[in-house]
Amino acid sequence: MTALVIAAIGDGDGWPIFGDPVRGRSCGSCHACCTQVPVVLDEATKPANVRCGFQGSRGCRIYANRPTPCRAWSCKWLFDPDASALKRPDIGGYIIDPMLDTVLMNDEPVEIIQVWVDPHRRDAHRAPELRDWLELMAQRHRLIAIVRWSSDDGMVLIPPAITGDVWIEHAGTMVTEGAMRAKLDHVRGETKARLLGAARQLGVAA
Repeated sequence: MTALVIAAIGDGDGWPIFGDPVRGRSCGSCHACCTQVPVVLDEATKPANVRCGFQGSRGCRIYANRPTPCRAWSCKWLFDPDASALKRPDIGGYIIDPMLDTVLMNDEPVEIIQVWVDPHRRDAHRAPELRDWLELMAQRHRLIAIVRWSSDDGMVLIPPAITGDVWIEHAGTMVTEGAMRAKLDHVRGETKARLLGAARQLGVAA
């Protein structure tokens, strides 16, 4: 089944990662991303589901001078016109990251939608409106999802549009970012070597 799933998955082509807020939507009192989403900076990293040290009772205390990643990032609910049925993150307990991640399935790199879920509401990913949206994205972009309760606790979620039948949930320990990058570099290196070997056989490259 995994091999069939990989064959059916797309590459995220045409996937928007930013946009203006949809009319009628605003962050308001929602500060969920300040806790649930990790932030990587040159000088430090805020892990997933750790409250940002600059978060106050009324929001970000350094909003006017917030770091570039925080300025550039917005959740899908805020700017995606197709997300009208989704709940605001602080209400729904889940945040859809506009940035796709890359995971390995059968040693093949696969782009995947990230859904950051409040660990105190672990089943928030089962919300019907979220499942409907993920199914739509699977139909449109051939993308599967990864539910993340933290940076190292998650579950791959494969919609019926990919499996051809039912939702598949595959839980497991997440590989650390460093290990993932090393593995991806290894896989890409092997792929490049195979392509170069084939090219040499065909007389395309020396």
